[in-house]
Amino acid sequence: MLFETLIMKQGLLLILSFLVFASPYSCRNYSMQKKEIESEVVMKVPQVMIDFSEVRRLNRDIILNEYLMITDFDQTVKLYSQLEDKRFSRSEPIPALFEKDFFLMLKPKMKKELYGDIEVTKMEIKNSVLNVYYKEITNEEYLSEKQKNPILILRVNGEIPSSIKLMNITE
Repeated sequence: MLFETLIMKQGLLLILSFLVFASPYSCRNYSMQKKEIESEVVMKVPQVMIDFSEVRRLNRDIILNEYLMITDFDQTVKLYSQLEDKRFSRSEPIPALFEKDFFLMLKPKMKKELYGDIEVTKMEIKNSVLNVYYKEITNEEYLSEKQKNPILILRVNGEIPSSIKLMNITE
């Protein structure tokens, strides 16, 4: 009887020690699985790359927002009249919009290159927000002329987004 009680106690201790040592691993594994599942859900948000092309690049000291989305010809004429340089008799031709296109005028505040220019590296749409990735680059002409107000007009192919977010890429 004493022998049987001793074996039962040892068996019970063995089972309890197994549970004490094994439970943190099973909980950790569960939390890891949960994190993996959560990260998979986040990564499944669709991001669509957007085609774009440069229409015009200039440097003017005029008051404009950091970006402007232009969706019709009247808005284009209004912008180009603001950009017109009175020193020259001939003005820049006003481009026309095509179906499923819009113009995007960018004039971000320069942080790194005071007399620099901007280069758009990519655009993507995520949840109806157009993310515009750009970087500041050195421009010798702007530096020699002490010009610090780069303006870039792009033709963007795609649906009109609900909003735009400028993303400055620093190297």
